[in-house]
Amino acid sequence: MVHDVDFAVIPKGDDFAKWKEEVTERVTKIGGRVIAFGEVISDFLYKGVQVNLFLCPGPGSWGVTLMWATGPKGHTIGMTIKARNKGLLINSRGIWTREEPPKLVPARTEQEVGSILDWKYKPPETRGKDIKEKPAFY
Repeated sequence: MVHDVDFAVIPKGDDFAKWKEEVTERVTKIGGRVIAFGEVISDFLYKGVQVNLFLCPGPGSWGVTLMWATGPKGHTIGMTIKARNKGLLINSRGIWTREEPPKLVPARTEQEVGSILDWKYKPPETRGKDIKEKPAFY
């Protein structure tokens, strides 16, 4: 059973309001309903399934946005801890320095995110699936 569907997108063009209006019209036209439409994440309902649209600000953040969208939640929490330990900030819109103002650390792929955070890349379908050995009891 599908609980939700996650997409990562880079909005087309420079006019976010126009793009938002076009997406809202398309969602409605296919029978969906907009629950919330923000500049970071948007939520829709389509045939009883929640659709989450993660909005990426540009190609330099694509790897992070994609990784954030594919999760799972524990994985994104782990990335946040790794970033903090390296003196960086991370959210669904990129990896950032802690300078004022913060500067984007480009990560165009999930593999680049892994390299920046000293994290071994895992495909989304294997994340959170680590099998830990059970203790042997005698």
